[in-house]
Amino acid sequence: MKVRPATADDAYVLADIVMAATKAQGRWPERSPEQDAEWREGFAEWSREPSPGSELSVILLDDEVVGRLRVVRRESALQLAGIQLLPSVQGRGIGTSIIRGLQDVAAREGIPLLIGVEKDNPRARRLYERLGCRLESESDEEFLLRWTPGG
Repeated sequence: MKVRPATADDAYVLADIVMAATKAQGRWPERSPEQDAEWREGFAEWSREPSPGSELSVILLDDEVVGRLRVVRRESALQLAGIQLLPSVQGRGIGTSIIRGLQDVAAREGIPLLIGVEKDNPRARRLYERLGCRLESESDEEFLLRWTPGG
């Protein structure tokens, strides 16, 4: 498994990965094909213009793009702002490896790792908690989990 920075050419495949992962989890809203196409276009456009401090990457397995990763770097924290894997590669330890890698970066920098997880995604929350993340706060839509180096 490798991770590389995303390019503008990756925008549509990343949108497709988000859609496939979310649909496989039963979390994709009921939409028409036209609405899906409109969402895909908007997501691809958004992916091409990341916000300051945001790092968008692709996850590769055997040189095939199988996932999307977005990390936001702040002065006081590292935040996992999104990770999606194609359903065909889930359950192979890729997500665990990525989270542990982010924990290593946070530990080296002496800052916490924050992870936002949607409330309708209990499988992801279980993974993060298994890796030592604890609830920091919550909004109507999302839990914010925190992992702190050394504790």
